[in-house]
Amino acid sequence: MKKLSLILCSGLLAIGCFSCDKSANKETATAGSSTSAAGEKKTVYVNTDSLLANYQFYKDAQKEFENKGYRLQVDLGQRERGLQSELQAIQQRAQTMTQADLQAADMMLKKKGSELQQYSQQKQAALAEEQGKKMQELYANIREYIKKHNAENKFEFVLGYTLSGGGILFADDSADRTKEIVEGLNKEYAEKKGPEKK
Repeated sequence: MKKLSLILCSGLLAIGCFSCDKSANKETATAGSSTSAAGEKKTVYVNTDSLLANYQFYKDAQKEFENKGYRLQVDLGQRERGLQSELQAIQQRAQTMTQADLQAADMMLKKKGSELQQYSQQKQAALAEEQGKKMQELYANIREYIKKHNAENKFEFVLGYTLSGGGILFADDSADRTKEIVEGLNKEYAEKKGPEKK
């Protein structure tokens, strides 16, 4: 679903700034500088657009929810057509029905229509809740991987950067860690996914 893409992208921007291990080499860092005294970058960024486009977990989640959304639309369409068929059948018999029968049929159709609307709302709410949980899992995966990755690199901040806006107006390519983060995330995801399929 297109909604998932927008929700996840905006959510990644919301968590775009990951605070990491500030204690390492804190004494050698120059105030206001993105490099330490040894010349090591202390602030890097991840292009969130590129991360989403290349992270297999996200692509699988997007496909999963597109399929679930499609199946829900098919289900709701079939139920709606069934209700329409019942209405047409009653309209065809209306000339031969008594007033009491017509009122009973009308009440029955209204009840079924209300039940269908309630069913639709429940199913869409359940799908939205499932998407929300998947989004939280996505964030957790990214945060946990960056936290582990940062144990070796000791970056002070890993910022989220997007071409479509956000708080970062410019980012030097030399501070871009998107490729290595995406590769690491995909490797971890493939390892987790492998045993599940067996």
